[in-house]
Amino acid sequence: MDSKILTQHSLTGQHYGYSAADLGDLDAPEYTLVTLIVDESSSVSPFKTEMEKCIKEAIKACKFSQRSDYLLIRLVTFNQTMREIHGFKQLVDCDLNDYDNCLNTFGSTALFSTSKNAIDATNDYGKQLVAKEFEANAIIFIITDGDDNSSGSITMAQVESALKDAMKDEALESIMSVLVGVGVGSSGGINQYLSNFKDNAGLNQYVGIEDANDKTLAKLAQFISQSVSSQSRSLRSGAMSQPLNF
Repeated sequence: MDSKILTQHSLTGQHYGYSAADLGDLDAPEYTLVTLIVDESSSVSPFKTEMEKCIKEAIKACKFSQRSDYLLIRLVTFNQTMREIHGFKQLVDCDLNDYDNCLNTFGSTALFSTSKNAIDATNDYGKQLVAKEFEANAIIFIITDGDDNSSGSITMAQVESALKDAMKDEALESIMSVLVGVGVGSSGGINQYLSNFKDNAGLNQYVGIEDANDKTLAKLAQFISQSVSSQSRSLRSGAMSQPLNF
């Protein structure tokens, strides 16, 4: 376990805030904020182990990236509520053993409310980084196998509004957002639902993975790490990286 304590932050109008590395602990001139949002509802149970391995391998691959010193990683899981495994912290402080058995698979799916929190938290921390003269951009991965059924009053439109507000604030140079549907091959309805979510919320990319197994989720881990590296390399270019093919 790392010895650095993450600072707690609240978000206006939200029950859940986020945690993040103290700005005084950061010594690079620029950072890419990486958020992994992972569904842990009951329907994920059949591929829980493979999904945990995917998370671990993605973060492990980021550690070997040439941009590893410029990445801050946040991991959030959700069923009917969201749960922050850890807030934004430097890769050197990420212990790979902490991702073993990190998913508690039960309950329903608060897809929209968790997505909104991730966007708002990323924007809020981005503002703090820029205020201290760091350069920053971001990439957010939303990984789910189902439709929203537990976000209460939070809607798809509010996810879109949060993303528009973040881009309008311009604290972050760019925000790349990737929605991943896992195990959607057996349900054309879910695949279409998630594709519609991507379009209606203004997300940048949708990746549909038909079968959730060891092979496809290993490929997803590689895709995540490559997308992170691409977005990080685009920092200071004034543009967002181009979506990669899965």
